[in-house]
Amino acid sequence: MEVGIQNSSFQEPEDIKLSPAGLSFLASAAKWANFLAIICFIFIGLSAITMISLIFGASALSLGQGEYVSAGTISTFGILYLLMMAFACLPIYFLYNFGSKAKKAIENRDSIQLELCLEALKKHYKFIGIIVIITIGFNFMGLLIGIVLGIHDAFAAV
Repeated sequence: MEVGIQNSSFQEPEDIKLSPAGLSFLASAAKWANFLAIICFIFIGLSAITMISLIFGASALSLGQGEYVSAGTISTFGILYLLMMAFACLPIYFLYNFGSKAKKAIENRDSIQLELCLEALKKHYKFIGIIVIITIGFNFMGLLIGIVLGIHDAFAAV
């Protein structure tokens, strides 16, 4: 007789049903997710407009003064900042998808929309988690580099 390996922490239920309280919590979370996503999109848009005007403004100001290096530096950092803002739109897009699909799932009592909204929420948190891991890695590398440079300076002074 064969014994299969089963994942004891999760067993697929036949049918999942949400109570009225669960639906209310999901509806509230969807509203807040949409609100936060829209506010974030607005601020990213305003930041992009500000950065674009800074890029062109710095170029125009430096033309008469002969300081092309500072305009190039500002433009380079401005373009990098715009790329980072475009990158930041992705988790906000996932959050907005969660909110809109959760609303559809509740309104239509549609389990497929519920799965799609939970998939969008999973993508959102996975993206945020990866960014946090990368940030922790950079902080750890900065700490190690700081320690190594501090030790190097201490021995160089002797």
